[in-house]
Amino acid sequence: MRIVIGSFSHESNTFNPVQMQLEEFHPQYGEDILALMKQSGRSPLHGIYQVLDAAGAEIIPTVYARATPGGIVSRHAFDTVSRRMLAAVAAAGPVDGVCLHLHGSMTVAELGDAEGYILSEVRKLVGPDVPISVSLDMHAMVTPAMLRSADALVGYRTAPHVDTFETGHTAASLLMGAITEGYKLTTAAVSLPLLVSGEQSETEKYPMNHLIQVLKDTDEHQGILACSYFLGFPWADAPYNLGSAVVVARHDADLAGATAMQLAEEFWQYHTKFQFTTEAYPFEEALEVARAHTKGLVCIADCGDNPGAGGSENIVYPLKHMLAVGQERALIGAINDPAALHVCQGAGVGAAVTVTVGKLSIAADSPGLEVTGTVKQLGQLGRTEAAVLQVAGVDVLITKVRAMMLDPQELVDMGLNLADYDILVLKSGYLDPQYEAVAAKGLLALTPGFTNQIFVDLQYQHVPRPIYPLDQDFVFDPKEYLIS
Repeated sequence: MRIVIGSFSHESNTFNPVQMQLEEFHPQYGEDILALMKQSGRSPLHGIYQVLDAAGAEIIPTVYARATPGGIVSRHAFDTVSRRMLAAVAAAGPVDGVCLHLHGSMTVAELGDAEGYILSEVRKLVGPDVPISVSLDMHAMVTPAMLRSADALVGYRTAPHVDTFETGHTAASLLMGAITEGYKLTTAAVSLPLLVSGEQSETEKYPMNHLIQVLKDTDEHQGILACSYFLGFPWADAPYNLGSAVVVARHDADLAGATAMQLAEEFWQYHTKFQFTTEAYPFEEALEVARAHTKGLVCIADCGDNPGAGGSENIVYPLKHMLAVGQERALIGAINDPAALHVCQGAGVGAAVTVTVGKLSIAADSPGLEVTGTVKQLGQLGRTEAAVLQVAGVDVLITKVRAMMLDPQELVDMGLNLADYDILVLKSGYLDPQYEAVAAKGLLALTPGFTNQIFVDLQYQHVPRPIYPLDQDFVFDPKEYLIS
């Protein structure tokens, strides 16, 4: 049994004008992927590999490439990686199946729908009868091209995403079941015309907790193999940016279609119920709430400049306000500014420096913020070089490249003591569970930026209309949104 595997993943924010380049994906190819998969890991491709390896399949690796969410992917970066993937598929010769992890919200310059293109080209190479199973992020935009080319699409059921490995495992299990038992995977999808952010749809909170339970109950229906709710990606201004209800059935296209429509109808009953699941305020108000809290560490998510959804991670107007009000015992970061970092590194720990940091807004001609402080720490934040600049009562964490704030241990590894702070202002969306674990209180700051949570303030030009919440009063008929 010969199975092709691969992963090419990116969440592309079309409002961020800085295109993603090849080196940001750290692509790996061929046998290097198998060596990586033999190590422990929680990626979807690790889940795929585990199932296929346990089944004794001959695993044919193609590519493994992923990058921090950012602007759209440059055509050069996409072509370089996708051509290597497709060349590996072509060189493999006859295969029994294909199992891939793709994000579902990768947008490519001059192309658009990356996943639709990849799956269409893979289908051309392997022919009409070889099953293709794909794991996707919960924030995927399921397009007709994806649905026509793949036999099974399955997505994460958690936000924050902690079931990545399990979702890859499910995709591979679907593929293996079809191959070993000789049945056809049949997938149907119904679009959902709405824009909703992860900060409004955490799966441990209402209404997503109810809707995820609906999926689990539907899994038990006879003939149903898997089902998913995909939420689309609100910072992708694309003509195919819709949520969806997707069902994979055993053989039965009518069952898949009817079940997908039922799931879509169920979801739509709650479409107005998606609210911020954490207390949310404009930054100035969020800071006042945090300052009034005296019983432990407060984490404020600066969610309008969230690198985890493609933000530039260099907007410093929150820092300007913190300094203006004389904030003490606080840290803000990470702020992506390689030039400012270079100044701090050149000066060394303990040196006083005056440096311009970040930008005050997303405007192309926006100035930065000039600050004077003392270099407190130099080191690494995860995989990027970093510095901590102490400016009055605020520690400013500056990085060479954008870095998602996922683990407070990274601050500790920088030589910082969390007990020294009352407030952390994190460039983040919903708090990662590891930050939630150390925070006495979490807040969302509704800040402007490329990941602005106030969708009506964004200049959408291409999303399909009507779409909620940009449009309020329209009738949803799932039959009209069946993807074909």
